[in-house]
Amino acid sequence: MIKPLIIGALVCLYLQLGLEPTGWLFYELSHATGFVPLYNGYSAFRGAGYFYSLWPWQLPVNLLVGVLVAALVYWLQQRRQA
Repeated sequence: MIKPLIIGALVCLYLQLGLEPTGWLFYELSHATGFVPLYNGYSAFRGAGYFYSLWPWQLPVNLLVGVLVAALVYWLQQRRQA
């Protein structure tokens, strides 16, 4: 039961704190490799992180997604054991 809670919490934290840093990783990778489509990933994650941080429903949605992911992981674990 602890693994689903940890995974749900990590997803929640990623949505809260990880979208913009992921964008920066795409940015650095696009400049390091010269692969221009990676820059589009940078733009998408930076834009998503910015607009998501302005959204007033950010925290409730983060918590809901974390709970749903935890429930899904728990359900999949129970299915494998049966």
